[in-house]
Amino acid sequence: MIRGMYSAATALVVASEQQEVTAHNLAHSSTPGYRERGLVFETFDRVLGRATEPTGDIVGARTVQAYHDFRPGALQQTGHPYDLALGEPDRFFVLAGPDGPIYTRNGCFAPTPQGQLVSQSGYVLQGDGGALNVPQGTNQLVVAADGSVTADGTPLGQLRVVRFTNLQQLTAAGPTLYTAPPEAGLQVAPGRVLQGFREGSNVQPADAMVRLIIGARYYDAAQRALRSLAETIQLNTRPQS
Repeated sequence: MIRGMYSAATALVVASEQQEVTAHNLAHSSTPGYRERGLVFETFDRVLGRATEPTGDIVGARTVQAYHDFRPGALQQTGHPYDLALGEPDRFFVLAGPDGPIYTRNGCFAPTPQGQLVSQSGYVLQGDGGALNVPQGTNQLVVAADGSVTADGTPLGQLRVVRFTNLQQLTAAGPTLYTAPPEAGLQVAPGRVLQGFREGSNVQPADAMVRLIIGARYYDAAQRALRSLAETIQLNTRPQS
């Protein structure tokens, strides 16, 4: 009976965590450059079974890993000169974060009064030589497919574009921002840059809504099981008159 309560309680926790992640994905289904998030679960008997033969009487589940789905999103043509997209799905723009480089697929940038290009979070877009500065009064900013940037025909530099050998080592620093430890395998890897395009989220809203409904049913089922077990224990422990 207690094992059953423990199983139902951990099922509630797992279902709640899954619902939170699914709701977060759905909320960012229209955010440029967003990558869908997910969770990996496993049962306790599977954990113990790595050392001994599973007995089948160790119940419960837990979250063991969070991950990002780095499949590319659809490209949307905007015609805006400060909207950029990357042609290869494993490339990232580099931003100057408060504690070091930050990486993103969100290519929606805007110029500051000082002429720097910044992300929607206010972080400065980096070129191979540092921040790219657009002179005031520039009439035409051109970002070529190779990442070279010119303002009214004057070269400004080259966009810094990188890739990682192990994407799952990236850590979310915001909805579309990531930091990278050394084991992520940073590599400078110039790729195709598309000016006047933005990459959409890779979340499919309809799929996320279905998962949200299924998750709510899992949560309700676990809640009913826990309530039923608790009521049964109360009946069995009630003093006999």
